[in-house]
Amino acid sequence: MIYLEYLNPQYLYEMIFWVITFFLLKRFWNKTEVRLVYGYITAGLNILAVVFFVYISINGSFKFFDGIAFSFLHIMVAFIMFTLVILSKKLDNSNEEI
Repeated sequence: MIYLEYLNPQYLYEMIFWVITFFLLKRFWNKTEVRLVYGYITAGLNILAVVFFVYISINGSFKFFDGIAFSFLHIMVAFIMFTLVILSKKLDNSNEEI
């Protein structure tokens, strides 16, 4: 049985966006600046998601403990991305010295 709510055009737009993003990153991933910008943007968007989860939890539109759980998830992703950016910088600097 085909569910009609899965045929929402929003899902199609999101899939097209992520496919285009994947191919653009695949083409330009070897550049250091692209990796750094991608890491910072991803970490920043996760921090923004934490702010939104805190806001909707305080506002009462979202359960408090669900907000904490989702915020924890996004904070961990942000820390991982910041760590990867720092490690990438260190590896690029050590490769330039050799």
